[in-house]
Amino acid sequence: MGSVNPSTFTVPLIALLFFGWVAYRRTRPQPVGIARTVIFTTFILLSSLAGLATNPGILRVPLFIALAPVMLLAGLGLGWTMMRQIHFWRDRTTGKIWMGGGVAYVAVWLATLALRLGIDYAAGNFSGAAATATAHPTTLVILASDLLFLWVGLWLMRCFILVRRVREHTLLAG
Repeated sequence: MGSVNPSTFTVPLIALLFFGWVAYRRTRPQPVGIARTVIFTTFILLSSLAGLATNPGILRVPLFIALAPVMLLAGLGLGWTMMRQIHFWRDRTTGKIWMGGGVAYVAVWLATLALRLGIDYAAGNFSGAAATATAHPTTLVILASDLLFLWVGLWLMRCFILVRRVREHTLLAG
């Protein structure tokens, strides 16, 4: 392994710090915005698909194909477990559904993001060199791509539970 250019580490570090700050702010009590949640989850799904499209060779690798559904199911299960840490309530004066907490969810979400960025960094994906889509993906690239499915599973479950909780509170209110 050659010398490491510190500037190549800057991009994933800044991304992790930015997303960590934004995610931490989301743990404060706030009204649940279903439209915003669905739009953001759709954005996550589309950007994840776009990320996979940049490396179509990975879609033919048996290890990737075997691990992708496992990671998606693990993300859904982990998302279900972590969303149970978030408290929901109805504001009596406005009637809006609020949520608060979820530090454990944010910690798991950030850990998966940090792990994925770390693996991408170790695989040389931040080296500044042009990646060749025709090259056979390394095990690290396969693992990082499969972790994307874990992340997607977390987001899908978050969206599902938020929509379900708002519907439950709306039905209870009459």
